[in-house]
Amino acid sequence: MRKAVRFDAPTLTEQTLLARSERQYGQVSKIVGLYQSVMRRTLEHFFPDSVLEIQGDRSIIDWDVVMQETPYNLVDDLDRLAIDIEWRGTRLTFQPGSPVPLFPSERRMIDVIVHALDYRFRSLFDQDVHDRVERFNYLTEDLIIADYLASEGPFRIPAALEALRVAAFSTYENRRVTSGAILLGTPDDPTTPGRENLKGAPQFNARLTAIKGFHRLCDGVRTVFVVDPQGELVRIADVAQWAEETQSERTEAHLCPRPYQSHARATISGGHVCLILTPSQEIKVFAQGEMAFSLSDGRWRLLDIPSKFAVWSEAVRRSSDDDLARRLFQAAINLSEARVGALLVVARDPETSVPQLIAPVDRMKDEIAVDDPQDPENLSPRLAKRALHHAVRGMTISQLEPSVLEAIASLDGAVVTDPDGALLTFGAILRINPEVLDLGRSVQGARTLAALAASQFGPVLKVSEDGYVTMFLKGRRVWEF
Repeated sequence: MRKAVRFDAPTLTEQTLLARSERQYGQVSKIVGLYQSVMRRTLEHFFPDSVLEIQGDRSIIDWDVVMQETPYNLVDDLDRLAIDIEWRGTRLTFQPGSPVPLFPSERRMIDVIVHALDYRFRSLFDQDVHDRVERFNYLTEDLIIADYLASEGPFRIPAALEALRVAAFSTYENRRVTSGAILLGTPDDPTTPGRENLKGAPQFNARLTAIKGFHRLCDGVRTVFVVDPQGELVRIADVAQWAEETQSERTEAHLCPRPYQSHARATISGGHVCLILTPSQEIKVFAQGEMAFSLSDGRWRLLDIPSKFAVWSEAVRRSSDDDLARRLFQAAINLSEARVGALLVVARDPETSVPQLIAPVDRMKDEIAVDDPQDPENLSPRLAKRALHHAVRGMTISQLEPSVLEAIASLDGAVVTDPDGALLTFGAILRINPEVLDLGRSVQGARTLAALAASQFGPVLKVSEDGYVTMFLKGRRVWEF
């Protein structure tokens, strides 16, 4: 995991400009320019495919005017494909990498990012800014996560995330460390009502990770630390049992990877937040019953799985019901967590699409017994495919156990169903239209190229071995998490 840049205190550039520009109007624009760069880097951290263009600037800025005017304003274009950011006399345009309208959660994330950076900017000059010094003790990205979740105690989340990040660089007996914590949204642990935390409780932060044996106390998957609103360690809990006791009347959580459904369920109500460091050294954040954020490949991702599932479900439901959409989506999430690549396709018009998309040898419904040699050690391609297809022939997706669906999806090639969920093929190398092949130079990987081609015939979920899930429809990427 690539270590993010840390802002423990104002940087040298900030300190130099601050010293030279106090009440000197001409130098203030340099500080604003510096923060434009910080804003670009931060937005690109959360939205790596986005573009931030500076539309205007002031060569000389009146300091008194800058501090009196409205700090920032976000203006959406009519199609919700871009946002103009007006910030202290400058105007910037944010454009997402994909020509798809921003989700409300993404729009809110941009607002939180701009607010956090403006707050940091003001804290350099305004001595009356609340917690101005303490905010410089944590990563800006972690503070943004805490601001977005609006949880109890603004620094509990950054402190806990720092502890998990340090643990990610650690090993114990030559094994990678995993860990996790539930940050309470209630004054006390709801599983032990009336019990006050014992005196001398340590803060749950990076210092704890230096204690020998600390990493063995909980694994983050089955057991987690419980942390109170003051950021102090309370106890260790079995996460499944803790979720059962606190959420017994509200059992439905949003879609999330199978190993972490108890973690999501634990946060359905009560304002609790669950943070874990997974065996793949990814940090996951659960809140309000869903997996809200993940840190992998050195950057945070805003997931918003409910909104993305709604788009997928709508595309599938035009010809089918919600069960097919949910089963395929859950399989994609589980495979992504296991870092197994897959391609899941719903062919809207099988009579038209199957001949163009699936080779005859891969078509389960078209297979006819032939007088090929029945040599079990030297099967022809048709007989080899037929032998595999026999295991699930004539079944629908709803009739397959989830683990069986994931098993057939894990084979090289695609799983294709009709709108009613009938299995048309699995492990199939899809045919690609020559026009799509022309896009190959700008596309990374054969699976992505196949997804683009198949999306002309219906919605597609592509799972990469890096753990990303992407939806394609009508030859374009719709979303990714």
